[in-house]
Amino acid sequence: MSAVAAVLVTLLAQAPAPAEPLLPGYRLHLVVDESVEADDLRALVGSGTVLWLRTRSNTLKDSTIEALALFPEAYVQLRTPLKEEHLRQLRKAPRVGAWLDAQTLTGPGLHWLGPRRSAVELRGPLDAELVRRLIVLRPAWSLWTPGASDISLEAWGTFAQLPGRKLLTWAGTLGPECPELPERGALATISLRVEEGTSHQTCGLGRRVLIKSPPEEVPLGPLLRRGPATELELPIGPGANSLDQARAWVRKLEEAVRGQRR
Repeated sequence: MSAVAAVLVTLLAQAPAPAEPLLPGYRLHLVVDESVEADDLRALVGSGTVLWLRTRSNTLKDSTIEALALFPEAYVQLRTPLKEEHLRQLRKAPRVGAWLDAQTLTGPGLHWLGPRRSAVELRGPLDAELVRRLIVLRPAWSLWTPGASDISLEAWGTFAQLPGRKLLTWAGTLGPECPELPERGALATISLRVEEGTSHQTCGLGRRVLIKSPPEEVPLGPLLRRGPATELELPIGPGANSLDQARAWVRKLEEAVRGQRR
C-alpha cells in the first residue's frame, strides 16, 4: 500500500459517523393519558407532534387545555352526551379536535362541535348510515379497524372516498388485494398502521409505524425513507421512562429537521 493510500485509509477510519438524514418535516402521533401533568405535555410539543389525549370524562383541567393549545394538532377523547360546556372549555385551544367513537355520531349534542375538527374511531363494517354521518361531519381523521369479514373491494372504495385522512388498522395482509384496489387516487389519503420492524405489503398506502424502541436504536433513514409517506406513532405508558422516551423521540426528530447533530 502506498503512503498516500495509507493516509486515506487512516483518515476514513477516523472520520465521524454519518449524521442522521435531514428531514423536511415529520409527524409523530403521541397517545397519552390525561393523568400526565401539563408540564410533561409541554415538553412533548414539536413542529410535527400530534397529541391524542385519552380521557375518563369530558372535563379537563385548565392547565391541560393550555398545554394542548401549544401543539400544532391535537385530539381529545370525548363521549356522549356532548354538552356545550365540554366544548366551551376548548375555546382557548382552537387547534384541538374532538376524538370520537362512531357511536357518538348517533348520540345527543354532536352539534356543539360546530366547525371544530374531529377524528372518529370506526370498528367493524361501514354501513350506509354510518357513512352518511361521516360525510356530514367531515372528520379530519377516520380511524378504521375492520373485522376479518369487513374488508372487500366495495368497503375499500367506500373507505377511500370518506372525507379527510384515513388510518387502517388491519392485522392481515393486503398483498392479494393490491392489484385490484379501486380508487387509486383516493388511496393517497389512507395510511396503514404497521408495527416497527415489519415489512408488510402496503399496496402503495402511506405507513404509520407503531414504534416501541428508544430513538438511539432506530436509524431515521431506513424508517422514514422507505416507499410511501411514513408517519410515526408512540403510545406513552405510565411512568417516567415512557415519558423520557417520548421526549427523546421528539428531540431526535426536531434535530433532524433543524439539521443538528446529536
